[in-house]
Amino acid sequence: MGYLRIFSPHPTKTGDGAQAEDLLLEVDLRDPVLQVEVGKFVSGTEMLHLAVLHSRKLCVYSVSGTLGNVEHGNQYQMKLIYEHNLQRTACNMTYGSFGGVKGRDLICIQSIDGMLMVFEQESYAFGRFLPGFLLPGPLAYSSRTDSFITVSSCRQVESYKYQVLAFATDADKRQETEQQKLGSGKRLVVDWTLNIGEQALDICIVSFNQSASSVFVLGERNFFCLKDNGQIRFMKKLDWSPSCFLPYCSVSEGTINTLIGNHNNMLHIFQDVTLKWATQLPHIPVAVRLFCIWKIILKF
Repeated sequence: MGYLRIFSPHPTKTGDGAQAEDLLLEVDLRDPVLQVEVGKFVSGTEMLHLAVLHSRKLCVYSVSGTLGNVEHGNQYQMKLIYEHNLQRTACNMTYGSFGGVKGRDLICIQSIDGMLMVFEQESYAFGRFLPGFLLPGPLAYSSRTDSFITVSSCRQVESYKYQVLAFATDADKRQETEQQKLGSGKRLVVDWTLNIGEQALDICIVSFNQSASSVFVLGERNFFCLKDNGQIRFMKKLDWSPSCFLPYCSVSEGTINTLIGNHNNMLHIFQDVTLKWATQLPHIPVAVRLFCIWKIILKF
């Protein structure tokens, strides 16, 4: 429906329901929202801004608040900083310090027809078509290898280096002759591929102090952990249909925990491939995230 809501839930005790003051801001953006990200998207500042992806538009907002005399008097506002009108229908996006840039984040949008569009904050940089494209899949960026990772309609994980994308033939010249293409740029080639034999629901890149960088792929019946070069680190066959997942830091050195929700209203926690905990939920989970609670113990 195009509504963007910002919540700050803070239950006073276990079992408390949602409170009216938990909703900080509600804005009608008038266009369906495909994805929301937070990063350093505005030039000249390293402050965080909000990027909102619509089907034909990318908007970047600043979010600010004004303190009132009481908690209920706090006022929050969203201000449009800039927007990009897209020539192609968007599917999803990812962001990061592409090419090793410092102090700012770039945005890459994948279109429905297989084009990766890169935006350097307020400017459009370039667009590249993925080879052999049929349908869009999940998209993620690995800062460790400076690569974009997706899963194609051939049911294989594919990795593309940012530098290869930047110097490849421009998408606007796609219809030119081969001789003209040779003069305008290099052919886009994949860095590595891995056939997983099923469609992917999501991709997550994780890198923790106690383990090397890993690429996690959630499939229809399996989830995979891959090395930076595409080799399988481990995989786990699932006996149910997953709906969402989130790898996160494990307390055991050299291992990674993974939260996986499924269509049976269950949430599982795996340590690598070992099931550690499971719980029944009242609804089917569609997304899962973690937040930290700092506990301070005072001794008198």
